[in-house]
Amino acid sequence: MAGEGSFNRLKSEKSMYLKQHQDNPIHWYSYCPEAIQKAKDENKPIFLSVGYSSCHWCHVMSQESFSNNDVADFLNKNFISIKVDKEEFPDIDSYYQQACQLFSQSGGWPLSAFLLPDMKPFFVGTYYPLVSQNKNETTFPELIGELNRAYSEERDKVEENANKVTEALKEGFISKEKVEFQGHFPQPMSILEAISEFKDKENGGYGEAPKFPNFSFYEWAIEQMIEGMVSQEEGEHIIKSIETMMMGGIYDQVRGGIHRYSVDKEWKVPHFEKMLYDQAGLLKMLTKLSLIFPSPLIFDGIMDTLDYLEKEMLSEEKYFFSAQDADSEGMEGAYFTFSKEEFEDSLNRGDDKEEVLGKHLDQLKKWFNITDEGNFHSGLNVISLNLEEKENLFSQKGWNLIRKAKESLLSERRERIPPQTDRKGVASWNFMIMSALVDTLQYTQIPAIRHKASLLFNKALEGIYKNFLNENNKTPNGINLVDGETIQENTTSIRHTNTLEEGFSFIEDYVFFAEAQVRIYEVTGNPVFKENFKDTLTFIEKEFIDEGSILTRPKSLEDLHLYPNQKVNAFDNSYRSPTSTLIGLFRRAAILFLDKDYLEIIEKIKEISIHESLKNPIGSGEALRSLTYPDDVYRVVKVPVKWLNEADFASFINFFQHRFVLDFHNENNEEWQICNMEACELQGEGLKNFLGTLSPKEEKEEE
Repeated sequence: MAGEGSFNRLKSEKSMYLKQHQDNPIHWYSYCPEAIQKAKDENKPIFLSVGYSSCHWCHVMSQESFSNNDVADFLNKNFISIKVDKEEFPDIDSYYQQACQLFSQSGGWPLSAFLLPDMKPFFVGTYYPLVSQNKNETTFPELIGELNRAYSEERDKVEENANKVTEALKEGFISKEKVEFQGHFPQPMSILEAISEFKDKENGGYGEAPKFPNFSFYEWAIEQMIEGMVSQEEGEHIIKSIETMMMGGIYDQVRGGIHRYSVDKEWKVPHFEKMLYDQAGLLKMLTKLSLIFPSPLIFDGIMDTLDYLEKEMLSEEKYFFSAQDADSEGMEGAYFTFSKEEFEDSLNRGDDKEEVLGKHLDQLKKWFNITDEGNFHSGLNVISLNLEEKENLFSQKGWNLIRKAKESLLSERRERIPPQTDRKGVASWNFMIMSALVDTLQYTQIPAIRHKASLLFNKALEGIYKNFLNENNKTPNGINLVDGETIQENTTSIRHTNTLEEGFSFIEDYVFFAEAQVRIYEVTGNPVFKENFKDTLTFIEKEFIDEGSILTRPKSLEDLHLYPNQKVNAFDNSYRSPTSTLIGLFRRAAILFLDKDYLEIIEKIKEISIHESLKNPIGSGEALRSLTYPDDVYRVVKVPVKWLNEADFASFINFFQHRFVLDFHNENNEEWQICNMEACELQGEGLKNFLGTLSPKEEKEEE
């Protein structure tokens, strides 16, 4: 860290977000003991500003307030200012986001938290403008002026307020009231019917704008459709929702990959940032949808997203970058949008000798929803596909024309100044991508897609290990996570991000690592990954599970920070809930290792998560995936490992949803078996026998 003479201390940081603020006149600290101690020594409140590099409103607040000398002078005199990258410290962000909900019934970024020197919050909000646009809007200078006055003149009241907020955060916001239902968990149709009043029947999805993709919820719905548990009406709404999403502007029609969310209810105009974890969610959803909805829209969505990840998000060190910005050239969406003239010029320049695009220019403008006035600002168009033209679009001739037009638009975009890419690597998000690539290998039946996913998987596997697993005790044969009496002693740990030399990882890192290990095992048969899975669950039980709750940080390190070690609930926030994912992993481990102790470990957690998730099913998709099935329908499918080299077996395993766990033996025989916790129900010998036993039997026609 820079010395005291360097008033803005962010220049030596590796985080792209922190570096974006290194030239502010504010005397920023990164999060560190020195900053907290200075607040205590000088008896000053802390201004904790949390954001991330691709956040549009973070840029706006930086340009308006954090670059303003008057604002800086006031903060420097009266506050200790700390800048936090939420991707480096997700638990800091989570804690003060909860506080923000108490103060303003909302959250988001940039997060503006005002704290006592002991880090208890006495006010938390989000974005505040430098200059008010209306009479009822509080400006940032007004806010810091009033909070400084209150801290100086009404200290007792401020401290009392901060203590009440801290106690409320400790108690949590989720109602303890239980949801009434029969059986182990409500049937899928009961859940879908309960939320049917929120369906947007015209545009797909649920609720009003802004609309988020809710990947885990749709993945759960697709899995239940595959199982035959969803009515035709509800199934059609699910497919319509995803199809509308994939034809809208929230999906990057030109490059592949998905933006953060849609600002309108039609899915047409997105908030343009791209997050790595969203690409993982998209792939998992689309690969399973492809089994029941084999549309070129879906297959191209998978292929183009894989290409996007390889070309734009894979580092030279072979880990995946965290995000891409919404802004370029000082404007949100500039890189992604086209005026009518730009669209026409792009297609004309990219045309072939037969002038196929030029001859169909009017038709293509209609298909891509291109107009003079645009659907964004300044006459710009966010590229989307016209739902009313589906029949023409999805013909072989029409789709070939769409593909060719997209290639021309991509060539045009390559000439533009792109948004910045945050080159930070986040461990948990990289592990999510690896699991998503395994899903692509298992569930997609198009050889070209599986080949591309396999190449990307092989490129990234070693790089991710090298970048996010600490070197001590790492061996060529596996990852030893549990030796030693404490977390510090003789263990291999996960590095949450490669922008911090020191620091520890969080529950999400270990949960998504464990998930990646078991999923990789299921498509490689390498027993190292199976052992890694088991060892990681043992470590999680020891360090993160406490009296029926999942904690954010390891128990043995929870005293190193002033903010509390939080409980992680069942709700999916920006990405899947680690708690919900962990429940599913322990249930899969129980059947894989035929050990009921795994079920006992999570029994209390499961009970709490059931009632949490049913209060908001759409926002708890991963919990639905982990809780829908009773224990007695989980199965382990044990087969010879050499079958993984057989094309017939590789094309058959898409029938096994996540309640089935694949296991392998290396014995000198062809025996196979499918078992529950008590007994093996089916068994036989040979791949032909296996396929014949499990394949649907065709009914003989009556003579």
